Amino acid sequence: MTIRKQKTILQSNTIPQVALDFMNNTHFEEIDLVNELGELIEQYQHSNSPGKEQATEITQKMQAWIEHTVAHFKRENELMQETGFPAYRIHSEEHEVTLNRLKSATQAWQQDHDIEVLADYVFTLWPAWFDNHVNTMDMMTAKFAVMNGYREGSIDQ
Repeated sequence: MTIRKQKTILQSNTIPQVALDFMNNTHFEEIDLVNELGELIEQYQHSNSPGKEQATEITQKMQAWIEHTVAHFKRENELMQETGFPAYRIHSEEHEVTLNRLKSATQAWQQDHDIEVLADYVFTLWPAWFDNHVNTMDMMTAKFAVMNGYREGSIDQ
């Protein structure tokens, strides 16, 4: 019996923390969710005959990821608007593009069940985007908010 080590897409301790706990917690939740999806993808890839039940689990996890991402981006967009973040338009447009990519990846999966295309998105494309986004856009957004008087709890989290 061969024991496979499952890939970890990202680890919470490798993503830098930003100046706001609610943003960090949201990032940690997303990382956990995507790692769970990664486990489902690997199980599907290594199954001798992946079935409808496995495909349904992946679809449900993708839908949960979309819902989480919508809420994630909504909270950050509200923060940027409340604090008058100068790069709001750029940051919020990146959110929109990323959400559309996630929705497209989900739709493609639902239509074709091409696990390799989905795996490429989940294991390669998204982690690179997420790491860069947190290190740049989110880092500056949180820093700006705190420097301009934002305190945790002043918007719905």
